[in-house]
Amino acid sequence: MKTPQITVVIPTRDRSEQLTRTLDELQLQSSILGDALEVVVVDDGSRVPVRAELRRFLNLGPRGDWLRCIRQPPSGPAAARNLGIAAARAPVVLFIGDDILPLPGFLQAHLRAHTETYLDENVAVLGLADLAPDLAQTPFVRWWKIWNFRYGSLLSGERDPDPSFFYTNNLSLKREFLLEHGLFDEDFEYPAYEDAELGFRLARNGLRLVFVPGAEAHHMHPMSLESACRRMVTRGRAYDLFVAKTGVRGISKLWLWLGSGPWMRPSLVRYLYPLARWGQTRVRLRLVYILVLMYHFQIGRGRVPMLGGPERSVV
Repeated sequence: MKTPQITVVIPTRDRSEQLTRTLDELQLQSSILGDALEVVVVDDGSRVPVRAELRRFLNLGPRGDWLRCIRQPPSGPAAARNLGIAAARAPVVLFIGDDILPLPGFLQAHLRAHTETYLDENVAVLGLADLAPDLAQTPFVRWWKIWNFRYGSLLSGERDPDPSFFYTNNLSLKREFLLEHGLFDEDFEYPAYEDAELGFRLARNGLRLVFVPGAEAHHMHPMSLESACRRMVTRGRAYDLFVAKTGVRGISKLWLWLGSGPWMRPSLVRYLYPLARWGQTRVRLRLVYILVLMYHFQIGRGRVPMLGGPERSVV
């Protein structure tokens, strides 16, 4: 049995439909890579075990063991990725999400970067993960892509990726470098900041992050103001732990203040929230979006009261 050259690690929980689309594309690309590819899916306590959903993939591909599925109790993506790293047999580990759809040439771009262009063990490769074009591209979504992911500044050459771009929805690095300098911190129970924390920790040990836009994938995650608010609550829950671990603030003082200033009260946000909902499909209300999202971030931190009334369902 040949040793694979690249192991794709995918943590998942209760999203089998998106996961099977991802695996369909990886299986197609495996016909090109052959024995070079290995995929490890880590089921993070799905209500219905993922293995049953993946039965049709387990005997496909150039060899019978191209895909393995490991299950753990619900412990969060940090623990799931660590389990995937431990199981990986390849020298290069590629992290993607269960809702990431690789485009043609995706795997080859990552592997070529590590074996031909960036041979040093401390180099990590960040690919491009843009929202899938068949998802609704509302004014809010277009603004969210710029504000949240910041790929535009990398594509334009305006900046190089720093550890805050350690996005594990499309990121590869050498397994030995991870094992030597540290894995994901399992104190992070939520899918927020666990990847950035590792990025900053590895940077102190010489990590170099490079952007390879040719390693492109689509993010199959429908976005709306409501889902973004939920995402910001999750981030808020992990933020203070991230700051304590890294000493990095990660969010500007201005944005933090916007979400928790003395004038930010539930009565005001209950007015701004329907305005933002109305505007998300019609016009880009940047300041209103930021105020609403940062308020929800501060809800996650426990710094401001939760909204009452119909808007409470957002969190």
